[in-house]
Amino acid sequence: FGLLKGLLKKRQDFKLIVTSATLDAEKFSKYFFDCPIFTIPGRTFPVEILYCKEPEPDYLEAAMITVMQIHLSEPAGDILIFLTGQEEIDTCAEVLFGRMKALGELAPELIILPVYGALPSE
Repeated sequence: FGLLKGLLKKRQDFKLIVTSATLDAEKFSKYFFDCPIFTIPGRTFPVEILYCKEPEPDYLEAAMITVMQIHLSEPAGDILIFLTGQEEIDTCAEVLFGRMKALGELAPELIILPVYGALPSE
């Protein structure tokens, strides 16, 4: 962002738009000469949060079992799993893909979309 800040000083016609759901907007505003902050509210959807009665010794395996149970027994919908990093996300996606493939064509399709910060844009 340092190069962009220098460019903004030199070029009055240059417009910079920074978008993020997680950045500290106040900090960025101050860094970029107290620029205005625009907030665009997103849509919210009903969310059901479920907790385990006891801690799981292998939370990744427990999460994958839970996904399979929900997917195979509940009406179609979306399931989010929050994991600690790319390696866990990739492992989870591969294992779930393998388990669904093993069930064959009788099982409903499970679309797995891994998302993490280092994911290529394509």
